[in-house]
Amino acid sequence: MQNFKLRLSKKSLIMLAFIIIIFSVSYLFLSKNESFYDKTIAKIISVDEKYSTAHGINGETEQIKNQKIKAVIMNGHHKGQEIELQNKASFSQINDLDLKVNDEVFVTVKEDANKNIVSSQIIDFKRDNYMGYTIMLFVVLILLIGGYKGFRSLCSVIINICIFLILVQLFLYGFNFTIGSIVASILFIILSITIVSGRNKKAFSAIVSTMIATLIAMLISLLVIKLNNWNGIHFEEMEFLTHAPENIFLTEILIGTLGGIMDIAISISSFVKERYDINPNIETKGLIKSGFELGKDIMGTMTNTLLFAYISGSMPIILLLFRNNYPISYIININMSLELIRAITGSIGVVLSIPISIYTSVFLIKKNKIGEV
Repeated sequence: MQNFKLRLSKKSLIMLAFIIIIFSVSYLFLSKNESFYDKTIAKIISVDEKYSTAHGINGETEQIKNQKIKAVIMNGHHKGQEIELQNKASFSQINDLDLKVNDEVFVTVKEDANKNIVSSQIIDFKRDNYMGYTIMLFVVLILLIGGYKGFRSLCSVIINICIFLILVQLFLYGFNFTIGSIVASILFIILSITIVSGRNKKAFSAIVSTMIATLIAMLISLLVIKLNNWNGIHFEEMEFLTHAPENIFLTEILIGTLGGIMDIAISISSFVKERYDINPNIETKGLIKSGFELGKDIMGTMTNTLLFAYISGSMPIILLLFRNNYPISYIININMSLELIRAITGSIGVVLSIPISIYTSVFLIKKNKIGEV
């Protein structure tokens, strides 16, 4: 018992030291990373604000904040020089850069023949610091709460992001996107589950369940769409693409559905494995019944999660259309058709994954069809 506590203490100290190192290095990099940018970056040192009122064509008014800014260039051959900038911020956030002292912005500078700065203009806000701090908080929390398994989960996320970026690059070089997405999805499933859960019955059961449920959900969706000849599906929001939107849309369905199904599969496999470990003599019927009780609880929340996740991405355009008095039927038919189909397809996969995961887990775990690796 004493040795166990000692080992646990050592692991905790190692994890804490690892977190402190990650936090310190990341903070130093984020606070001093201007030299890594090709674009000119300026740090605001003072802001002088004046207010005015803007009038709309329908008689509405809005307060405008006019900012006269002094800033110091942080990179490039003009580093250290002071410049003056102008910025407007409005209540409606049409002009949404409400700048403060110590904020950093990307700027363009115009030079004369002697390379002296003649004028400068703000391009955009430098947001990487805030994004970086958010990511740091996520990493710290997942390591503190999840420990070693949290670290493995983090590795899984990083690997999946790398796979996705490789997939996009292959697509840009002309590789078949559909085939690439299928291969990437298989890698997502195998690597995500095995990295987090290890190589064991539970992981193998979750992998098999995820693949079967995803395949069936995609076949059902594809069959329905093909029989309907894509009627009622509007690709207006994909009109900027230079490739067939149908293939891109099917890939979106595949990857989006995969996440929900994988979550269900690993949850049920873990539950079945734990119940079996507690009572190896449990009857198959009782184990299946317990699995269905868990599955029913997960089903409702996961279906809502998929629906909210997809529709939330369309909230800005939905609110804009409502404000311009477009009917709800038009909004659903034109602007929400893709999101609803993704959500419905994902929900089909979630519902199917419950019985598939239960029976697969019981078959592989209780019946001892495979051994521990």
